[in-house]
Order: sequence, then structure tokens, then C-alpha cells
Amino acid sequence: MPRLLTVMILAWSLAVPSLALAGPQRIAIATAGTAGALYPMGVAMAETINRHSKDLKASAEASAASLENIRNLASGEVEMGISQNEMAYFAYTGTGKYKGRPVTQLRSLFGNLISWVQVFVPAGSKLTSIAQLKGKRVGVGAPGSGGEQSAKMILAYYGLDYKKIRAEFMGNVDMVNAMKDGSLDAFFITHPLRSAPLRDLSASLKVRLLPIGDEGFYKAHPYYTKRMVPAGAYSGLKAAVPTATSRIVMYTTSDALSAPQVARILDILWSNAAGWTGVHPAVKKYTTLPDALKGLAVPLHPGAVTYYEKKGMRIPARLLID
Repeated sequence: MPRLLTVMILAWSLAVPSLALAGPQRIAIATAGTAGALYPMGVAMAETINRHSKDLKASAEASAASLENIRNLASGEVEMGISQNEMAYFAYTGTGKYKGRPVTQLRSLFGNLISWVQVFVPAGSKLTSIAQLKGKRVGVGAPGSGGEQSAKMILAYYGLDYKKIRAEFMGNVDMVNAMKDGSLDAFFITHPLRSAPLRDLSASLKVRLLPIGDEGFYKAHPYYTKRMVPAGAYSGLKAAVPTATSRIVMYTTSDALSAPQVARILDILWSNAAGWTGVHPAVKKYTTLPDALKGLAVPLHPGAVTYYEKKGMRIPARLLID
């Protein structure tokens, strides 16, 4: 009889594998490179979720940021991931780099820090505008990264492309090191102000920023906002400089997580915000519940709508799915 009972239990477990193997929902959170603020933010988010939930098991992954994360969200390899606002907008609408290939399942969760497009040159450089980069050695970011796409758009506005400059495709840390050793004339980086690689650069080399101040650029690219990098933000920066900024946003997809799961995740994160926003000054400054919906361009996940409405927040019509 015990043998028969064992066989019956085994047969039942094989017939209903989802019940036999039931466990916590695993959530992979894709971030960015380990040198910036976003990877430690993702690690702290995962730890916060795990600390306050028994049915969710989260982990953070380093990545090449926006484009890789959107690709992995679309393929189901990750359940959550950050992206620059403009890259996610292009993906959702099937425009720009994603022309004809929309990622319509992309959904917003909340905005976090501000991404600053910064174009660095040594303080002693004779370069004063992006238009003067013709023929120069210019770091444009890792191939296919969101930062590289931003560099391409900005160069195009100023009449340049990769044929007119000596483009160097490098990660952020490599670009910093290349400028320190004199092998780059300039580089584009899409990062928070004074992120770790940029503090490292400023500690060993006086630098300046090339301005992105033309109002025509912002009319052509309305997902960017002009902000001033304050004087003294970096050694050698003697005056405030206008540049382009966009919001970094945490995304999921319409099918990666259920509405109750998303509402639960947001409740955990915002109820315990001090446990993950304090990992970096920029994250703490820009990542708050009152500002969670500012600058978003892709509709919210239904679970996010439920959560924010319960918090009494007004949801802009553009963020709602019919």
C-alpha cells in the first residue's frame, strides 16, 4: 500500500508540474554598467523586494543599459529593466532606431534619475562646440547602447556623422581612461551628473563640457529637456553649461508580470524607498513617489495604474491603455 501511494503521488506531480514545482516568482531586474548609480540601485531594489515578500524572488543584472534591456524585456529574458526615456519611446512607437519594429508590450513602472547627455573635452582644448568635432577622435559610447544612439542624434543635428569624425566605440569607463591618457579629443556620455566614472575623470583631469543649447534641437527632439550643468560640477568647469537631459525609467512588459504582482512590487518599493534610493545621491534626489510619473512617455502597466490611483495620484491620459 505505501508503494502504491508513492506511485500515485509521483504520477500526480508529473501530471501537474506547475503545482509540484510551485515557488516564488523570479524577477530579473536589468540595470546598466556596474560603474554608475543604476546597478547598485537595482541591487538594492532586489534586496528590498526579497526582504518584504515571500512569493517574489528578485535579482539585479548589470547590462549595456537601454537597448540591451529593451531587447531582453521584449524577449522575456528579464521582467524589469531601465531605459532612457527616448529609447523606450522609440521602441514603443516603432520609430527611430525601432522603425517598423515596435515593442508594443513595453510598459512603464516609474521614473528614477535624470540622465544627462554630457560632451566632455579637456579644459585646455580649443573645441567650443559640437560642430567643431569634425575629424576629431570622439568617444560615442558602447556600440548599440542608448548613449551611442544619443550621440548619433546630437551629431546629426550639428551636421556630423560617423564618417565626419573619428568615432571610437567604447564603454564609459574606457572613454574616461582614454581621455585621461590623451587618446580622445572628446566623448559623449549619458549619465547622471558626477557619476562614479565622471568623478574619477574630474579628480585627475580638468575638463569642460560642450554646450547643447540650441532651442532648435529641443524642438526636433521633444523627449529631451534642457538643463544647466552647474559651474564647479567638475574640475575645470568655470561656468554653467546647457545640455540635454532625459528621464531614466523602470519598465516591464504587459505579459511579464500580472497586475497584482506589479501593484505589490510598487507597494514594497515605495513603502521602503529609503532601502534603495539612498544608494546614490542622484537616485535619492530624483527618485521619489511624487515624481514617479514625471517625464514618462510609454503607458503604465495596469498594476501601476492601480497602485498610483490608490495613492491619489492623477494619471496622465497618455499613460493609460484603452
